[in-house]
Amino acid sequence: MTFIIRLNLFDLALISILLLSISLYNANYLPIDAQPSDQNSNKKEDKNYGDITTIKTKINLNNIDIKNHDQLKLVSYLNGEGHTTYIDLEKSKNKINLIDNSLTVNLKFNKSNDISQVKFDDEYYVCGYLIDNDKFVTTNTKSDLTLYDCDEGNISLTSTDKDTEKLFYTLKKFSKSNIIYKTKSSSSQFITKDNPKEIKLRIDVPIHDNKNINDMFVVAMIKGEYQIKQIDVQDEITKGDKKSNSERLSIPFTFSRDTEVGPIEQGDMFIACVTSDEFPGKNSDCEKRIITDLFNTDQPICARYDTYCE
Repeated sequence: MTFIIRLNLFDLALISILLLSISLYNANYLPIDAQPSDQNSNKKEDKNYGDITTIKTKINLNNIDIKNHDQLKLVSYLNGEGHTTYIDLEKSKNKINLIDNSLTVNLKFNKSNDISQVKFDDEYYVCGYLIDNDKFVTTNTKSDLTLYDCDEGNISLTSTDKDTEKLFYTLKKFSKSNIIYKTKSSSSQFITKDNPKEIKLRIDVPIHDNKNINDMFVVAMIKGEYQIKQIDVQDEITKGDKKSNSERLSIPFTFSRDTEVGPIEQGDMFIACVTSDEFPGKNSDCEKRIITDLFNTDQPICARYDTYCE
């Protein structure tokens, strides 16, 4: 028996509208699976989903001027692993959630490595910086502070497989940074002194609660640039650095002031994290601070904040 289906123009129009609606609905919720352009060289991505932690990052585009900034740079860290991800905002238009004008990016991290593994309440960070490809700014050029947003997160108590962060929903951090930048950049100190070409940071790590710890990762991030150091703790103690001892290690970092998103300025936020499964409590701890003085070449931040390290 043969069935013949006859469709008139009205039926075809209805089918076309239905297919278009389904397509637009899917476009509203299509996330970007971020492929990092770089990461800690000690890591090899495990394709087994069960060994991966995904941080779903939702970006509010209402506070971003896409016309003047066609790229967004995301930097993120979890469990000794750092990622840099670039998003072309123009090319990502078909992946925007049209309901709230947001873009979702899935950042994937390995759950374990030779030094630590992801556990409940571990801390991580995700930061976003706008890149203006038509305006390359160096330390010799006067510029406004780069629009950014950062968020520290804690792996949830329900699952270590996934977590969620939001960026650019409020601009409180940037507003605070911008006030410091405008105040400092107009001061006599900024005008009379030569601009430094490097920024030196010092990450203090308390180890008084486990002096027998062996290895740890220490990361410093500023203005979209990050460095990760793998530290042999006992060797660091033995070296007897003036600022390190058996109670606290002091790890130095040096960054070029010129970065991909503009020069490091007073008002910029920097973040420090330390990771090891030999720490009591959290395996990963992160802290943030705002630079208030470019000419102070030894600015400490404590990556494991507690009453001992203030």
